[in-house]
Amino acid sequence: MMVAQAQAGDDAVLEDLFARLHDHILLAVRLRLGTGLRSVLESGDIFQSVALEAIRGLPKFEARGPGSFRHYLNRMVLNNIRDRAKHFNAVKRQGREATPQSMLENVPDPNPEVTYHDSSGRFERLERQIADLPEEMRQVLVLRAVDGLPSKQVAEFLGKSDAAIRKIYSRAVAQLATSAADGEDE
Repeated sequence: MMVAQAQAGDDAVLEDLFARLHDHILLAVRLRLGTGLRSVLESGDIFQSVALEAIRGLPKFEARGPGSFRHYLNRMVLNNIRDRAKHFNAVKRQGREATPQSMLENVPDPNPEVTYHDSSGRFERLERQIADLPEEMRQVLVLRAVDGLPSKQVAEFLGKSDAAIRKIYSRAVAQLATSAADGEDE
């Protein structure tokens, strides 16, 4: 409903839509950005690229059911990160060196890191807790919960059975719940 109103040109709805999705998009970026790319890319740059691309592509977006806009945004996040990773890999293959971190330390940051709108800290905690999960659990959790893919599709993608994906997902959710409960006690 909000997407259709934004497509019809309602700027207030468009602003509200992206305000509501801000933290989800940022979490998706940070969870998808591996440690190697974190050293050369800012999550805020990817976030802004995705937001701009989504706004520009909004007139062409076709809703295909509940959650389709969120899935569309997640796909943009993944594609944006993949494109930037290809760029950095191409630079390495061509023998050009990336600028050493020591040379970048004194350069002022023109684009301070984008932060979550939710000031409670729950997204930061969730991000840390997901990062602490074993790789397989994290991958399944991100594909299911962040990307919104059904377990059968995740199973096909990862070459596992649907039952195995459901079990991994359940364990990941249980581990996050335990981790969250432990965090509340502190």
